[in-house]
Amino acid sequence: MGLFDKRRRAPLPDAARSAVPLDSGERVLAWARDEQTGSHVLATTHHLALVGPDDALGWRRPWHEVEAGTWQGEPSLLTVTWVDHGAPSQWHITEPSMIQQTLRERVQASVVLADEFRTAARRTVRVVIRQDLATGAIVEQVIAGKGARVDDPAVAAEAARHLARLRSEIGR
Repeated sequence: MGLFDKRRRAPLPDAARSAVPLDSGERVLAWARDEQTGSHVLATTHHLALVGPDDALGWRRPWHEVEAGTWQGEPSLLTVTWVDHGAPSQWHITEPSMIQQTLRERVQASVVLADEFRTAARRTVRVVIRQDLATGAIVEQVIAGKGARVDDPAVAAEAARHLARLRSEIGR
């Protein structure tokens, strides 16, 4: 398919759209259909949501809970990882969609400030101050990289120092 292909994709089914509750001022920005399950993933101004093939809401999570999204073009696979290190969500998307770009933009919009440090064991820990895009509330996150232990007292103390500095930079 060429860059300026005039093919139009089918619209988001009404049942999938109505399954996702929208807060005041919230709207659907992009969506995609998972070719393997028939589910729909919807990106709204405040949340990322999944609607199952039965048009029931599977989940709806605020953007500040998304750690990252990656797109693999060859298998047409979109993967979302979560701040809480829960199982990644994956969708096989073959139809044209703006979901990848919207995911990136919304995650970036939720980040106020971020910093990272290495532990004594040379593991990476990120400290992030994010904003709940629905409420404007500030959310502090300590995200352990592979093998890092945030329950280690030295790591927890270092994370607290980094968060205190970030807090002061935003006037809190």
